[in-house]
Order: sequence, then C-alpha cells, then structure tokens
Amino acid sequence: MNHKLAIVGTWEAVSGFALLGVEVVPVNSPQQAVEELFRLKKETQPDEQGVERNVYAIVFITEDLASGISPEDEKKLARGALPAIIPLPSHKGSTGYGLQRLSRIVERAVGSDILK
Repeated sequence: MNHKLAIVGTWEAVSGFALLGVEVVPVNSPQQAVEELFRLKKETQPDEQGVERNVYAIVFITEDLASGISPEDEKKLARGALPAIIPLPSHKGSTGYGLQRLSRIVERAVGSDILK
C-alpha cells in the first residue's frame, strides 16, 4: 500500500503542489482547515492483508491556518502515528508557528526546550 501526501491551505498557497502529485485541499478559514484535517486523518483503506490503514502519511498545512487550530483540536489531530501533520510557511512567508510547535514537542519529549 502506498500512502499519499496532501496539503491544506488557501488555493493561492497550495495550488502549485498539485503538479507534484500532492492532493490539494483548498480552504478559506482555520475552521475549514480543521474539518479537512479530521477528514483526511479518518480516511482509510485496506492493505494487502485486509487491515484498514491510513491513506495519508503526511498532511501539510500552511502556518497561517495551522496557527488557528485550537489546542484541543491539535491534541486530537496528534493522536496516532499517521498522518503526520506538518506546518509549512505559506506564500506570504513564515509566521513562526512551525518553530513554536516544534519547540513545544521537544519540550514535552525531553523536559526542556533545547532549541532555544
């Protein structure tokens, strides 16, 4: 079974990724982005042995929309190994959200923020 890649963001920010074979999921608000992230996370298909597996291995989301995800939804989306949800700078540039998120993850894992 081959896993897929997807990107969630405004049409302007994500449309070019379609040329790379990435599934483009255009949205206009953080709320729409959260809805689409949950939809992509729930999407499964059976593998060769009939076991249900996640369709998507990685789902990218633009930082401008990712920063609007509530902490509760962020925790729910982080459950399980797949898909990995990775923030990327949009066509407007980086907001710093991705680095802040990485710092929080590292701090939880090792007990202090070693990235500072």
